[in-house]
Amino acid sequence: MTNPLAALSSGANATSSRESSTERPSMDREAFLKLLVAQLSQQDPLKPMEGTEFVQQLSQFALVEQSIAQSSQLSVLSTQVRGLSNNEAAGLVGSTVTVRGHGVAFDGATATSSNVNLAASAARVTVTLRDANGRVVRTMELGARPAGTLSVLWDGRDDRGQTVARGNYSLTVTATTQDGREVGVTQDVTGVVTRVTYDRGYPELQLDTGASAPISDLVSVGGASRPRTP
Repeated sequence: MTNPLAALSSGANATSSRESSTERPSMDREAFLKLLVAQLSQQDPLKPMEGTEFVQQLSQFALVEQSIAQSSQLSVLSTQVRGLSNNEAAGLVGSTVTVRGHGVAFDGATATSSNVNLAASAARVTVTLRDANGRVVRTMELGARPAGTLSVLWDGRDDRGQTVARGNYSLTVTATTQDGREVGVTQDVTGVVTRVTYDRGYPELQLDTGASAPISDLVSVGGASRPRTP
């Protein structure tokens, strides 16, 4: 014999998994009652539904209704929280921020910087800058460095000492110990937020350095302007 509650529970689970569902809980109640009436009308007269089974189904139906209501409330709350997050992210436009990332931008005259954090002391630290096509334009050897924050400043020149074209570049830092073991490097990029996009389902910050990062990679807000080359 078909159990109307099983069908109702399946429908409730499907409803809660779709955030944009337009079905109303009242439709689920109507579906349950229709199935229950159909079950009662088609049951074997010699084997009628036990009273305890009937009460149990009604009790479980109440739990399903409560679950549907909670799911709807959580969906509304999630939308409100997401809206607040989006508003706060939009307020960062024009602010100087630091995010996790590798992108830097060179405007033809302004030196650009990036901060990295070394997990341990390194005997050798190498900085590699590449253009938008992935071609290496500058390699800088910084020698031995202690653990902690390291500021890397690039004057916008290539390995031949020529000023490179303005545009977006990537800055990668690698570090090794005396015996050649790799040292963990966490890299930060500082820039001004030019816009915030939401097409990935979450706020993503676009910086004037060419870097982009989800707001979850935001390290700090505010900071000094980047220095200019003489």
